Amino acid sequence: MKNWITTAFLLCAGILHAQQVIHYRLTYAAAGDRSVHVRIELPTPRPGPLELVMPRNYPGGYELVPYDSFVDGVAVFSAADKPLAVRRTAEGPRWVLGEKGDQLVRVEYAVDLVRMEQQILSAVDTSKVRPRYAGLLGYSVFAYIDGLEDSKIALQVDGAPGWPVFSTLAPRLPASIGSSVATASDYYALADSEVLMGPDLQLRELDGPIKLILAAYLEEADDLAIEGQLARTALDRVQQYFGDMPFPTYTVQLELLKPLAGHDYSFSQEHLDSGTFSLGKEDAMNASSTQAYRDIRLLNYAHHMAHSWIPKRAYGEGYMPFVWEMPPIIDTIWFNEGFGRYAAISALAAGMPAAEGEEFRRANLRRLRNIVEQAPPFIRRMPTVVLSREASFLYSTDFRIGMNIFARGSLMAAEMDEQIRQESQGKSSLREALRALLARTEKEHRPFKIDELPAIFKQATGVDVRRVLERWLQPSDDKGLAPDVSDRQPQ
Repeated sequence: MKNWITTAFLLCAGILHAQQVIHYRLTYAAAGDRSVHVRIELPTPRPGPLELVMPRNYPGGYELVPYDSFVDGVAVFSAADKPLAVRRTAEGPRWVLGEKGDQLVRVEYAVDLVRMEQQILSAVDTSKVRPRYAGLLGYSVFAYIDGLEDSKIALQVDGAPGWPVFSTLAPRLPASIGSSVATASDYYALADSEVLMGPDLQLRELDGPIKLILAAYLEEADDLAIEGQLARTALDRVQQYFGDMPFPTYTVQLELLKPLAGHDYSFSQEHLDSGTFSLGKEDAMNASSTQAYRDIRLLNYAHHMAHSWIPKRAYGEGYMPFVWEMPPIIDTIWFNEGFGRYAAISALAAGMPAAEGEEFRRANLRRLRNIVEQAPPFIRRMPTVVLSREASFLYSTDFRIGMNIFARGSLMAAEMDEQIRQESQGKSSLREALRALLARTEKEHRPFKIDELPAIFKQATGVDVRRVLERWLQPSDDKGLAPDVSDRQPQ
């Protein structure tokens, strides 16, 4: 198997060489190691100085995460394997590589995973290493050479001897033993991927229109049959809602962990074609779990799966091109989180029996309405764009901000959906509007501006939702709060 992996990597490298591919090699050398080693090889020598950048933010994270704090031993080499000068910049997550006149070909560094998990308190933000498992988030271990973010990437992952290795960039079963190879279209795709390995990693494949891989690491008992059924249902319904299949396989990375003191296990995180669900023991699923609890997990899966369409493939200004060194100020987090959540609610409700789906939708909209109505006065006085800017870096740090921005966006989406259904006499819905937005983004490869949304939606549905948009962009005080749509199911 080792020889096959090496041959495949060399063949891939040869095919892609003319495309000026950057080669990454990640090594977790032995069970029990606390660090991974990363080597970046440039396709041709590059004149110095260059700068190595480690993310301090990730897509959808909306906060500052100092991944550069865990990088050790940065080194750079010439074609003759001569070590060159390296200097950490005074500010920012950067290292200056080489000097004028140098020709750089290779960069190496290590990332301390144990210290990362100890110091990053949100379980979903950090990579993890255990005696028989390693779960690595791309943006927490992969740095990039400034200016080369758009280059294609060939990745080789070498795990501890005998360990299964799985990458969401090449989601194949059975997992490769010892090493795995994959490619990424650019740094964003590499950073937003996951690398999982170890004998305690459980991998299950569930067939469907989009293949689902459940990649689980359990420190507490959990019923993976139930988890798989819920995730499969969520993915199918979300895919049916958006109508296309932008990726052939979706991976659920499920970690059920024994909590560390002071750490938080209440969030999940979306990626381009996968999701990270790092949960605590109180989140375990079993045969006695109530239907209400299963619905919560079902919506959590669907919500983060919906993000693989919104905002990963349809997004407002500020989201893309992505800023890796600090949280970008984004005016449309209400769209990212709110419309994504409402799409998930609608998708799940549509797959239920009529009465059950209606009650599911109503119950979720009532909860969202309560969040807005019970918000502190200072939040209620904020226009939605201002609240979105605050959420750009405080979304989960002060979850009052996060909850209110997704609640406002979801209720805006619900009201638009109702108006479109009513005025089109049931011929169109918000679903058609969002599909049109996705198609437009794929064609034009640019973010939308807020004032463009009504025209895009009207062209797709024939209904003008501008007044709904403008009202929900206002503060959510009693005077400005939009009508309650939770008890009026669209027909």
